[in-house]
Amino acid sequence: MGVPLIEELLTGDSNEIQDIANNEAVLVGFLTLAKGVDDLPDMSTRFYEEPRSLYQVTSTGRPIDELVEVLSSFFGKPVKVPDKGLPVSLRFEPTVKYLGGIRKDQALFLKKLKTGAFYGALWPWQQDAGKIEVLLGFCSPSISDEDYKQLGTLVQKFLSKKKIETITDVGGQIHGISLPSFLQMSEMEGATYTLKVTRGNRTGYLYIDGGSLIAAQVEELAGNQAAYRIISWDNAAIQIEAADPDRVREIHDPLMSVMMESLKIKDETGDQPPPPSDRLAPTPPPKPKKAPPADQPITKKEAQTVKKSPKKSPAPVQEKPSETLASPKLEPPPLEYIELSELQKSPKPTVSVPFEKSTDHSVGKQDQMGRTNKLLIVFGVVILFAIVVTIGGGLLKNRQINRRYDQLIEDLAVTKALDAQIVMLMQYIKAHPEDAHRAELEARLKDANAEIEKLDYEKTILDVNGLAIDEDYEKKALSLYTAFLKKFPQSPYATQINEAIGGIRNLLGSAYFEDLKKVATTDFLERHAAYREYLEQFPEGTEREAVERMITELAQEYHGVIEKQTATCDAQEKWDDCIAQCDQFLSAFTNGVWVEKVRAQRSMLQDKKEVKDLIAKSALVADDYTKARKIYLDYLEKRPDTTQKEAIVDRINALNADLARQKAWEKTAAYASNPANDIVDRVQRLDMYVENHASGPYAMLASNMRANLDPELLDAIRVQRAEAARRQVLARQQAEQARRAKAAQRIQRLRDQVARQLRPLVSRFVDHRNGTVTDKVTGLTWCLIDSHLDLDTCIPYEAAKEYVQGLTTGAHSDWRLPTAGELATLYKNSPFFPDSGAAWYWTSETFVRGYHRVVDVVTSQPETVFERTSKTEESCGAVRAVRR
Repeated sequence: MGVPLIEELLTGDSNEIQDIANNEAVLVGFLTLAKGVDDLPDMSTRFYEEPRSLYQVTSTGRPIDELVEVLSSFFGKPVKVPDKGLPVSLRFEPTVKYLGGIRKDQALFLKKLKTGAFYGALWPWQQDAGKIEVLLGFCSPSISDEDYKQLGTLVQKFLSKKKIETITDVGGQIHGISLPSFLQMSEMEGATYTLKVTRGNRTGYLYIDGGSLIAAQVEELAGNQAAYRIISWDNAAIQIEAADPDRVREIHDPLMSVMMESLKIKDETGDQPPPPSDRLAPTPPPKPKKAPPADQPITKKEAQTVKKSPKKSPAPVQEKPSETLASPKLEPPPLEYIELSELQKSPKPTVSVPFEKSTDHSVGKQDQMGRTNKLLIVFGVVILFAIVVTIGGGLLKNRQINRRYDQLIEDLAVTKALDAQIVMLMQYIKAHPEDAHRAELEARLKDANAEIEKLDYEKTILDVNGLAIDEDYEKKALSLYTAFLKKFPQSPYATQINEAIGGIRNLLGSAYFEDLKKVATTDFLERHAAYREYLEQFPEGTEREAVERMITELAQEYHGVIEKQTATCDAQEKWDDCIAQCDQFLSAFTNGVWVEKVRAQRSMLQDKKEVKDLIAKSALVADDYTKARKIYLDYLEKRPDTTQKEAIVDRINALNADLARQKAWEKTAAYASNPANDIVDRVQRLDMYVENHASGPYAMLASNMRANLDPELLDAIRVQRAEAARRQVLARQQAEQARRAKAAQRIQRLRDQVARQLRPLVSRFVDHRNGTVTDKVTGLTWCLIDSHLDLDTCIPYEAAKEYVQGLTTGAHSDWRLPTAGELATLYKNSPFFPDSGAAWYWTSETFVRGYHRVVDVVTSQPETVFERTSKTEESCGAVRAVRR
């Protein structure tokens, strides 16, 4: 599946390319996934300056869970799920580093090979929750740019095909891939068809429905037994036929279970292809002298014998009609058709010498010598033939061993589960203990066991990290750690596990510390109690200093709250609640700078409360200023260190000034009641008195007098305001007329300037004398001046759109933003439109680049080469409006 395209584009001998080519099923599955994602609705390809991945599209309006399910069909479960933090095992993953890190709301999938890993990533947009970026790629720290470019070309060409090349139509012949690999890819694609599998003169049928193997038939076998037998065939020919709609499900086991069972049958039976009916059955030659074993090299003497034979090498040759053994032109039969067991079973030939009369001894001797020479020739040919057969048998045996080994490697490549790979390796080594690849296979077995150990370690760490930090955490974590050490007593991760065991208590302290951060921020006493409890339970905790700092910060925060509440208490002149808050603070905190500040604040609040009581007492004798002064003086004598001493002194001074105020009031009242004085001055005198003596005994009289003057004052103010308003309106009108006249003059000068520049271009541009100009070439009508000249400044994209919508130039209101092509007709085609000083112009063409929206712009530089450039919407440019 996909072999012609892969062989055509995936070339090279680098380790990375060979690794990918050896995992053809994984590669084809990755390509199939990319095609499946590409075929989904509402998937759009964006333009990226530096694409990270082989395939990258944007999904619109699709939940991330649905995309996770799509990618899981190839990758399996994500290694990093959305809305959860990055697992510890992925902190140093090259793919994570290559992608620039993974946010909490993103998902990551991995399918690892030896030299790298195929990855899938889902990146929700932060600015648009309805869009999700889908990235599919391959990450390898050592892959070259040329090899990565090959992968990119392969993905792009594959996406242009409707199906994998070798299964485009029912009836296609499958080449270059094993049957297990093809079945796995069919399962990934959810295919439905019938597979006709042929090996030698045996034919079997596998029935696939929606990617599942539902039935099988070979000779007298059916169901699971037939599937086991067919899948175990080597070098079988595969042909796709139409699906059988009436076929009933006979196989209910998963495909991987059926494949594993077929491998066991293959190892137990050593199933080999039967010899075709048209193979030669050569006449058994005489048994030669003792030949070396098939797996030993040919000796120098044997090599010389072979060199003298009619054929120079034991390579297979085309079959020819049989000739007599005595013929000097005899060629050995094809070595690949000769079984060593058949040679060993061949009967030893006997050479019969005819009886001769003794009368003519000379003739008999000559005949006997002739027969002896013939016999020697025949015997030599037989020996040569035996040597060739022995060598050929050795080569055939080696070829069978290599074929068996290659099949194992191929099966390992398509087997995802490590434990299944270990079973296959152990069965192979057990069945073939003398295999030449034993050391390599044992190394692979060791690597697989090491990988399982690594996965168990990572799972143990994840399981511990997933435990709830409660009273049972220490017991559960210790149980998980000891279970791992018991399973892998010599593990290279034992040091890390033992360190983790030693750090459980610290971890509990850290967890408790994290819980401290979750205590309600408004309940200061509860937080303080939690902090103190941590210090008591974990006196040696690693976060002890941090908790002590938190206590200090809590005291500072609590003090800040008390200060804010104090402002409210002062405004309401009710200090009991604030004093109670201070008492609560001092009951929890016993030392520190904030304790001293709260104590000082409490004293101030208590003093303010006592001063309020003094004011209430003095109010009872407000008419007797001497008694009122004595109340305050007695308090100062009793509390000389009061924080409100200054306020009390002010009260005493106020009482001393009451007599002076009385005189001042009489003077003010006389002036305010005289109608000969200006009404505004009379009112101002009263207002000033009320303001300066608001608590005096004459404040009410002053207020009443002030109220009586209000009608007279309002009449005066009304007249003054009317006159002032008239002058202001007149001034604004004059200023606006001047501004408009100046702006009109400026715009007219600009229009005249541009009109003069257009005069040499009358063959192309028509000035309508109303601020618009028409291009005869395109038939478009443009504003004569652009926003740069009109506004004398640059504007961002959104402002450019509003500017165009508000234009009424030439008595037209249908102005719009031009396209890049329309602007190019002015500045990229001669004769060029006059330059206004703007560097570039906005167009109506916008698109998304990464996480930003950009807009195509056209420079004002006159040139015949037009290259598209773009700016972000926040850039500052100009706009030239157009209409049809």
